[in-house]
Amino acid sequence: MNNYELIKTLSSQSIEPRQFLRYSFGIDKLAPEEALEEETSFGYCTKCVRLLSKILGLQRKTVREWGHNPNFEGMPQHARTTYNYALMALSREELNKIEASDSQAPAITAAQFIEEVFLKELSPSDRLKIVTSTKFRGQCFAILSEVLKVSKSAIYEWGRDIELKNMPKHYQHTLAYALKAYKKQQATGAKQNAA
Repeated sequence: MNNYELIKTLSSQSIEPRQFLRYSFGIDKLAPEEALEEETSFGYCTKCVRLLSKILGLQRKTVREWGHNPNFEGMPQHARTTYNYALMALSREELNKIEASDSQAPAITAAQFIEEVFLKELSPSDRLKIVTSTKFRGQCFAILSEVLKVSKSAIYEWGRDIELKNMPKHYQHTLAYALKAYKKQQATGAKQNAA
């Protein structure tokens, strides 16, 4: 499977905020009545807001404005995309550590993402061949469009080069989790091929 197909597979997976939070806090395996009891317990809402704000790199006030949790009906698409990649990239234990610690959401630039996905293990001559190709920028923007779930025209508005200096910061978090999920999927595929 080539990089684009693998990215496309990752970006097609999606769950609702409530299911993400249930998984994160380990109540997804409980009976519906028990899960609801956990969700209505004192402090659960605060934990939800704290986890989402840390994973998304946003202020808690912003997360609270998205509606009655744990459903967060007003959550924007970029936030949903980000937590879905985080779900693929991180274990339940890692998610719990994030909620309980002072950790910051990881962030990478578009150029770093492209470097890791397309160019990392290529020889200098192969890198030069790819980077100087007339299709390279279009392929990069297509991948970024797929990963971030935004239009190519929006990406062009962020900049004409691969740096995309005007890309909103919250997308850097999305790219960081997407890259981690991509690497995890690659490692899983490599293990399966070796077996």
